[in-house]
Amino acid sequence: MSESLDKTTSPSSASSRATPRGAEDADEGHDVSDTFYTSQRKKGSHVFRVRLDATGFTLQRESPGGSIVKEQHVRISDIVGARCMRPKKSRRLAMSGACACSSGNPNSPAISASGDHHRPATTPSKCSTNSRDNIPSDGGDVSAFLYVFAYVLKKRSLRSELHRERTVLTLRFRSFDTFEDNMREADRWYRSLRWQLHRTLEEIFVAPTVDERRRRVLVLLNPKSGSGDAREVFNMHVTPVLNEAEVPYDLYVTKHSNFAIEFLSTRCLDAWCCVVAVGGDGLFHEIVNGLLQRQDWAHVLPHLALGIIPCGSGNGLARSIAHCYNEPYFSKPVLGAALTVISGRSSPMDVVRVQLQSRSLYSFLSIGWGLISDVDIESERIRVLGYQRFTVWTLYRLVNLRTYNGKISYLLTDHEVSSTHSATGYAAQRRMQSSRSCNTHIDMLNGPAPIYHSSAEYLPQEFADVISLETSINQSFRSRCDSWLSGGSRRSFYYSISESIYHSLADESEFAGLAAASLENRQQNYGPASELPDLSEPLSEDQGWLVEEGEFVMMHAVYQTHLGIDCHFAPKAQLNDGTIYLILIRAGISRPHLLSFLYNMSSGTHLPEAHDDHVKVLPVRAFRLEPYDNHGIITVDGERVEFGPLQAEVLPGIARVMVPK
Repeated sequence: MSESLDKTTSPSSASSRATPRGAEDADEGHDVSDTFYTSQRKKGSHVFRVRLDATGFTLQRESPGGSIVKEQHVRISDIVGARCMRPKKSRRLAMSGACACSSGNPNSPAISASGDHHRPATTPSKCSTNSRDNIPSDGGDVSAFLYVFAYVLKKRSLRSELHRERTVLTLRFRSFDTFEDNMREADRWYRSLRWQLHRTLEEIFVAPTVDERRRRVLVLLNPKSGSGDAREVFNMHVTPVLNEAEVPYDLYVTKHSNFAIEFLSTRCLDAWCCVVAVGGDGLFHEIVNGLLQRQDWAHVLPHLALGIIPCGSGNGLARSIAHCYNEPYFSKPVLGAALTVISGRSSPMDVVRVQLQSRSLYSFLSIGWGLISDVDIESERIRVLGYQRFTVWTLYRLVNLRTYNGKISYLLTDHEVSSTHSATGYAAQRRMQSSRSCNTHIDMLNGPAPIYHSSAEYLPQEFADVISLETSINQSFRSRCDSWLSGGSRRSFYYSISESIYHSLADESEFAGLAAASLENRQQNYGPASELPDLSEPLSEDQGWLVEEGEFVMMHAVYQTHLGIDCHFAPKAQLNDGTIYLILIRAGISRPHLLSFLYNMSSGTHLPEAHDDHVKVLPVRAFRLEPYDNHGIITVDGERVEFGPLQAEVLPGIARVMVPK
């Protein structure tokens, strides 16, 4: 191999590009570029010009004459993070940890600052030059490697759908004679990338510290959601993405029904920037209601984004978010949701206040009475079938069709006025309030911090080129990436959570007392005051109330596009449009007509363009349901509630939900 293939740039050329930061523009000062070489036996060597700026990585392959032969671009929105790795030959270095700042390296700033892992480390970069203490002394390879992780949109064929595919960009730095200097150069690229990535984050996701680290994420996991594999899904598919993006998190597994309500209504939440539900729509329902049972809800909601990892049976919200942002869902739904959680972007989301006879609660998805609610609840007896249980029970209920008597009153809404009001009102509220963080962690665990045993991190042979784009996942390399942790994530890595910790949390005197008080005061809800008359008071036609009365097959009020992964129920719905889509189906509809309605829900073509004799679609801002029967099923977000009259009103943009970049 020729000498020119053994180095990226000469030391003189590298030093000539180093200019004082004060002499550069703020943005251009974080742009880096250099020349890299590949040495492939079959294809020969190639010269690449690589540049990192606000748009991402640009790779230009140059011909021997200096002209550009091919250009590739990796967008900054597709990049999640990066890691520095040590060369293969030095076993002492490998045993101390692959990255100069990995948790397996005893000299890393992550470890030195982890005496209190809630206090941000003073080292501004994860890939620190503290690695100079471990410079190879055996004459081994002094190269430093930077691995950049991205998830780019790909198509396997012309007929296939778009999907996210993991791509690894590998840069090898060996211009200098010492590992210290090469690692310093790799660290410079790492810092530049990290700065560019943090520019894409909203304010609430970045800690107000000198190094502007990512704030912590609260993860609530329901182990019984869906088919009961939420733990495995989180460990295998979500944790690697969180670690690649260096997002610190705290994991709590729910122990019983309403655990999330008790937790979020009583705990101090200042340490977290967002709450992520690993489960179904039922767990997300608990999270919303727990937050709106707080006295300080008006301050918490603007500073706390909500996310969801779909592990339930329906997964309507996760599907709706992906649909609204044209993000691929079906190929890898959990991966897409995990990338959304680390995106650092959020959007206002409507919440609906529901008043029952005995209490009030909040909804984010739907309110149902009749056919769909019957299917949702009664199909629980065949839950083992997963999402297919809805299809099986729909066919059963279609054969044994029921009808219900009642009266439905509603207020029509103006789309433009509602959406404009919610957007401007929330923006003004966001400008008046600033994010805050708290260095005191509320997790009062008295036990010792778990011990992590890092495996030896050798440079994989398949990544030996100076630069490469890998479009297939290498499992051996991926497994090593999964074990890398930032300093703040040491206690939150999924192996650090055990059943004994769950029990100790439940036995904490403070938490137990607060939870008991929450149960006693469950009927007292906070949140915005209602603008509707009390449920026991009559409604006036002079205020614009319209009425539908008689016998119905179903009533379903929806404010997201999807009720499930393949139930495109309200195609015109948006996350923040201030509108409830009220769908009414009257008795007398033929079974073929009803079957066509149910069948076409998967494509969103089930709703008529104009009202017919049996199906109506009404955009409303409030409604009241008064059943005349003394039996039936009413659901809110797929959860059964007490049967009887209820009324609902939309609260435009009151919550924030995490969305793709």
